[in-house]
Amino acid sequence: MQHRTLAAFVALTMLLVSTSGCLGLLQGREYMESLRGEPKQDESYTPLSIEHTFVNAQQESWDEDFKIDSAVTEISVYFKASFFLSDVISDDVDPRYVDVSIKDSNDNEVWSKRTTTTESTLEEKIEPQENGKFLSGDWNVFIEASGGGLAGIGEDSFLVTITVTRTCIEFPQDDGECVTL
Repeated sequence: MQHRTLAAFVALTMLLVSTSGCLGLLQGREYMESLRGEPKQDESYTPLSIEHTFVNAQQESWDEDFKIDSAVTEISVYFKASFFLSDVISDDVDPRYVDVSIKDSNDNEVWSKRTTTTESTLEEKIEPQENGKFLSGDWNVFIEASGGGLAGIGEDSFLVTITVTRTCIEFPQDDGECVTL
């Protein structure tokens, strides 16, 4: 019964508001906005992962672009490389490596890493420019790697994950959709 009363009240309110001209539209809009919850600031994360496992002796390269805009608040890089028997085999005998370079939209190198041994780094953050912002545009990650492997015995591999964090606004009626600023 209470549900019908509420529905009738809302319908009657909308009918009265819609027949009162432009001022009624303004009142109706204000009423509808008062029913909506407050938006809240949140963060959205966009990962770019490049992972490769070598199944035979080979040299590979990757060249990927990713977008950076004014809403970006943080860029972090996770890097992991694993070379089978790297502690036994000398680099002089077997030149296996992973070389990673990240450049901003002006082609300036902002992060790089080269390794020839098994290595895992904690997530490293790329520092923003002097004004505390990142340069907007297409950034680039270039990876060159040489490795090898024997299926079932041992394989070289690496993983690079770049996570771009953006500030966004989440409106209650959008069911968790976060709109970047």
